[in-house]
Amino acid sequence: MILRYMLSLKRLFKKEKLNEDQIISMVNEGHESGVIEASEAEMITKILDFGDKEAQDIMTHRENIIGLEGSLTLDETVDIMLDGNISRYPVYEDNVDNIIGILHFKDAMKANIHQENRQKMLTEIDGLLMEAHFIPETRKIDSLFRTMQQKKIHMVIVVDEYGQATGIVCMEDILEEIVGNIQDEHDNEETQIRLQRDDTFICAGLAPLEEVGEKLGIEFPDDGYETLNGFMTDRLGHVPKTGEDFETEFAGYRFRIAYVKGRVIQSVRCTRLPKEEAEPVDPGPGTSGN
Repeated sequence: MILRYMLSLKRLFKKEKLNEDQIISMVNEGHESGVIEASEAEMITKILDFGDKEAQDIMTHRENIIGLEGSLTLDETVDIMLDGNISRYPVYEDNVDNIIGILHFKDAMKANIHQENRQKMLTEIDGLLMEAHFIPETRKIDSLFRTMQQKKIHMVIVVDEYGQATGIVCMEDILEEIVGNIQDEHDNEETQIRLQRDDTFICAGLAPLEEVGEKLGIEFPDDGYETLNGFMTDRLGHVPKTGEDFETEFAGYRFRIAYVKGRVIQSVRCTRLPKEEAEPVDPGPGTSGN
């Protein structure tokens, strides 16, 4: 509602042939006189920049896309989804340049009710995936917003001139360009580090190491990496591969790779060791999970 109002306001300004400098001057005067709140002034300023931005300016970049391989079974997929806090995932075959659809968490859970689906690959379950929509990097986001709103699309795939996927844009990304960061019941400081019912922690691979240490009550070595992915990759000794099975023990915890995507460890399961099993802090290499 707010966004529609702001877009209408921008069209009105254009109709009145006011340039951006004049509008900003009016907004500043309104703010100084107390007619316009600071948050409203900021929003109007953002809407003026809105039409100039392209999909590539706000997209989640390729290396940070969390997708699902079409060859995963539904059982494996549900486990991954339950470990994360994302409602929609691009599904691809071979690599992210071949995205074949979008999977919504609720659709996966509905399919999972039927036991015969659980060992099937995602690509084998009829009607499971939603259509993937592709847009060029240069698509203006005001036009993109209207299209996504009209067609009730929540995620689009951004591709370059060669047809390679370079990122994704969600409706939330567009809205945040106007109203700032949108927080829901999952968006808080705990999102990257979540306590499970069995008292283990599921941590995002890109969670800052300092935050992980604070949550677990331990101190990681200062070896030049800043994220949990860096710590785990250092202990692994090579760039992680999809399906990598590896665990390492450190400071009274067992750290086990839960999910790898795009050569980046996306999530790690952290389990507190019984006191009799815990070993002194040792920054050396870990042990393979094989």
